[in-house]
Amino acid sequence: MNAKEKFLDHLLKGKAKGTFKSYKRGLELFLKWYGKDADTVLAERKADITNEDFQRHKNFDYQVEYFYKWELKQGYALSSARTNTIGTIQFFRYFGMPINPSIPMPPPTTKTAIPKIEDIRRMFQVAPIRGKVILSLGLDLAWRISDFIDIKKDDLPDLNQKPPLPFQRTTKKENVVSATFISTESVELLKAYLPTLTKKDNPYLFAGNGKHHLKAESVNKIIKKLAKKANVNIPKGKRLTFHSLRKRFLSTAYSLRIDTEHAKLMVGKSIGSSIETYIQDASFKDAFIELREKTLCLSNGTIKIQIEMKDQEVMNLKQELQQTKLLLKAMTELFGKEILEKAKEMYKLEVAKHSGEPLSPTEVLSRIAVIKQAEEKEEYDKLLKETNGFNGKPKKK
Repeated sequence: MNAKEKFLDHLLKGKAKGTFKSYKRGLELFLKWYGKDADTVLAERKADITNEDFQRHKNFDYQVEYFYKWELKQGYALSSARTNTIGTIQFFRYFGMPINPSIPMPPPTTKTAIPKIEDIRRMFQVAPIRGKVILSLGLDLAWRISDFIDIKKDDLPDLNQKPPLPFQRTTKKENVVSATFISTESVELLKAYLPTLTKKDNPYLFAGNGKHHLKAESVNKIIKKLAKKANVNIPKGKRLTFHSLRKRFLSTAYSLRIDTEHAKLMVGKSIGSSIETYIQDASFKDAFIELREKTLCLSNGTIKIQIEMKDQEVMNLKQELQQTKLLLKAMTELFGKEILEKAKEMYKLEVAKHSGEPLSPTEVLSRIAVIKQAEEKEEYDKLLKETNGFNGKPKKK
């Protein structure tokens, strides 16, 4: 592979699809502007940094700055011009010959909508179990989507511990540790969600096709559909995406005056020092509880209650079934002969279907239950076919 192919292969394996496309486009645009292929550019860069003339060391710093200014003259937006330029900067960095051009930061984007927590709660209420997990865990971690969709089932901590549960990951974009927690709400949801995952050979928490995870575009479509279903109003010119959860998290952290170092550590932003001091600080966990468990709670504590109610409902049904079995056993012991005689008289039940042997009282009751069920279905079918005298055709006058 040539230098360009090697770089793009590296990006494809380690970066999100959107980042890969942006960097690839930027590098190709730079090479076209410079008029030389990637291998020749690298050879020139190597010659520059080994030259005794210090000014030669900064040759490609200047070239990339010229490229950036050329983009602006061609009509590229500030953010697009900067993204294209970063692709070229990353190319040199990958081959161990970094450059440091002076590229101004673009103004902050306003395209991502920051939904109110009430909007996210409405989306949560109408979401299926996977959608609920995406919203809840997305608010817990407030990660970039490339890190979120890369979570594997085995990455999760023991869900039987007392939440909130510590959770760490090295982020892809900034290569820093995000140390945060999984909320009580998400723990209960994950316990219900994990047994529904049928693709046993797919290691990802949010499985896509084959052995891959869901694509970022698919997650954003889920968010968009939930917003539409919940009638969430999205301001004109804004987009509601998974990134909106990160924005909501950080915006709420600011409103609550959460320590900025704590907020940065949770979402995977560099804090410029060892994280150990912050992780061991009790106020770090308290900050998450205040932010996520109290202020940004989606279910108002009902998730655990609902699951407990379902568990109790299942237990009650099991008890009722056991009682019914015991009652049937008692009836057959007390009235076995009478049951057989009545069955012969009413349902013509005399012998077993396969063995030819006489039916036992228990078998007779089971057969009667099947017959009664068929009779009930027939009655409902009749009711459903009734048209109250109107069958879809106009009545004759």
